Amino acid sequence: MGTPLADYVKLPQLEEYKEWFKDFADLYREDGILQVTWKTNDGPMCHSGMSHRACSQLTRVLSLDWKNEIIIFTHIGDSWMTESDPNGWDTYAELPIQRFQHQYFDDTNLIKNMVFDLDVPTIGAIPGPGFHWDSAMLCDITIASDDTWMEVPHAHGGLVPGDGMGLMAQHFFGTKRGNYYAMTARQWTAQQMLDWGMVSEVVEKGTVMDRAWEIARMLKTMPYENRTIMSNLAKRPLKKLFVEDLKLHTVSEQYASLLRIAAGDLGDTNAGQQDEKYISQTNDWRYCHDWMQQPPTRESWEGFRTKPFEWAKEVEEGKATNPFTPKPTEPYRPKKV
Repeated sequence: MGTPLADYVKLPQLEEYKEWFKDFADLYREDGILQVTWKTNDGPMCHSGMSHRACSQLTRVLSLDWKNEIIIFTHIGDSWMTESDPNGWDTYAELPIQRFQHQYFDDTNLIKNMVFDLDVPTIGAIPGPGFHWDSAMLCDITIASDDTWMEVPHAHGGLVPGDGMGLMAQHFFGTKRGNYYAMTARQWTAQQMLDWGMVSEVVEKGTVMDRAWEIARMLKTMPYENRTIMSNLAKRPLKKLFVEDLKLHTVSEQYASLLRIAAGDLGDTNAGQQDEKYISQTNDWRYCHDWMQQPPTRESWEGFRTKPFEWAKEVEEGKATNPFTPKPTEPYRPKKV
């Protein structure tokens, strides 16, 4: 036999790309099981234009490495994402190119790359409450801690919930219930997520990662080809949904934001639509109080623009405690078997 005219293209290996994404994710692989732990530097992930883009970029790179046979997506520490980078949204304000790229490409790729690029089984592991739960809920199997609260918060700040989370709420919860929770920004609990079909299991606090690895190792006993084909069937309903509606949702959010910009009505807490920087200042408050779990009213919506800032001042003065204050945290490592 002769030799090929050209060899296989050399693609990046784990040791290379884990360095590329070290500011946003810790990557650990054992026996073909890759654990992706979202973070910013050595603490919780601080939501920003940069982290938003890194999530979709990393997913695409992971798909090029066939040594990643099963992937677990989680967040560092004992909660999901609750923080934002106060200086991480400046590029969103740059019209037209930067904002277009963030909202047209990043919003869409963050969602679609999880199901169209990853051809292997995926497990979402949610260690506690938080927002921007896309990557966890888009996995084939999702496990949540019993203290998890989540929501689609956009409407509270006057923003159209079109980044994919409203679409997923419709898909998982059913149209009427999904519409209600997206349009009112009401929070839901882990038990509700289980009852309504958004997560696969709810487990005791502190055991989410142990359970995720247990399931991953169980799936690893299946033949590689069979579990990969099985994963394609698991993703098929979401693929069909996204082909139909994802771009419509993301462009609708973008269009609505541009209308507010054109009207000079996008900005701080007094604007018709708050920009990401101001919305982000409410994050920790949302998971320290059950205000958003109650049936929403006009009064509660108005309170959303004042109460988080009043509470933040109390925290600053030492009159209240914020359990989500960022601190250096080590990523989870599975027990050896």
